[in-house]
Amino acid sequence: MIIEFTIPGKPVGQGRPRFSRHRGYVQTYDPAKSRQYKAMATMCAQRVYSGEPLETPLKITVKAYFGLYKSYTKKRREACLSGQEVPTKKPDIDNIVKGIMDSLNGVIYHDDKQVIQLVAFKVYAEKPRVEVTVEELEQ
Repeated sequence: MIIEFTIPGKPVGQGRPRFSRHRGYVQTYDPAKSRQYKAMATMCAQRVYSGEPLETPLKITVKAYFGLYKSYTKKRREACLSGQEVPTKKPDIDNIVKGIMDSLNGVIYHDDKQVIQLVAFKVYAEKPRVEVTVEELEQ
């Protein structure tokens, strides 16, 4: 089984956990931007897959597409779209993947420990988005 979905908008990386003190206890929480992006990723995944979470080994492919700035010259835009120039800017690819994988826990699979293969890359495109593919692998 192959499950594919797209998360529209600019890719967002998983932020560092935040800490707060309340009545002598320390609480940890996700930054608001990360929390909102995870919720959107979960919603996009639920639109295409509504079955029970998978229990088999999985391969995940994450393609993060970054938008082009309006200030880029025509020559630079062409270089970006052809792959001659790649996005070496933030967020880091591992943080993008981390947030998406966390959002799929309990939705597409029981736990991200089931993921045994991971392919991820960043490229430029006209429209920013993240395309995710989840494939079941033979046991």
